[in-house]
Amino acid sequence: MNLLKLGVNPTMSPYLQRKTVLNNQMAIMCFWIGFIYVFFLYVHYPALAIYPTLLFIISAFVLLLNHLRYVHLARFINSFQMITLATLFHASIIQQGQDLLVSFFCTQLAMTLIPWVLYDWREKGTMLVSLAICYGLVISQQLLNAAIEVPVDVTFFRESYLNPMTYGCAIFIQIACILWLKSDKPQSSAVEDEVINAEVEKVLN
Repeated sequence: MNLLKLGVNPTMSPYLQRKTVLNNQMAIMCFWIGFIYVFFLYVHYPALAIYPTLLFIISAFVLLLNHLRYVHLARFINSFQMITLATLFHASIIQQGQDLLVSFFCTQLAMTLIPWVLYDWREKGTMLVSLAICYGLVISQQLLNAAIEVPVDVTFFRESYLNPMTYGCAIFIQIACILWLKSDKPQSSAVEDEVINAEVEKVLN
């Protein structure tokens, strides 16, 4: 079974086919990030392992929804599921009045690119709702920090290997989203670009 093609069928518009493939790629990325983090967290703080566990479970569910042809629902869930869990995770680590973890906050900012990958202005209504959720979570981080308290030593997350590991995760997510955005180019636009470039070359020559 080709996981990248789950939910894709010839009756879909080319746009929806591309977005469904991107959603599968995003879900696979989220699955592996959750899968990797759950082991590191379980060793140190088992109570916090619930967040990456939910990440890879929900990501697998997104792939299942695509397989069942619920591609719109799958894309909507996937557009904000990772930043929701990351924000709750961040709030569980930081105690009220403490400074944010820069590495985790950078990761959350990188995750706000996900709706831009999974949607464009042809679906601006759904896209704006997804973006509102993502940016709303970022803005409400301090409020959530006060509301969610898990007894952990925040110094461990600031100074252990998890800190550079999380910076690396932020960079990886950002690069992946940028590459997906650049690759998500309609065939018609690519053809138009070739025509324009050919005309420019004729003028220059």
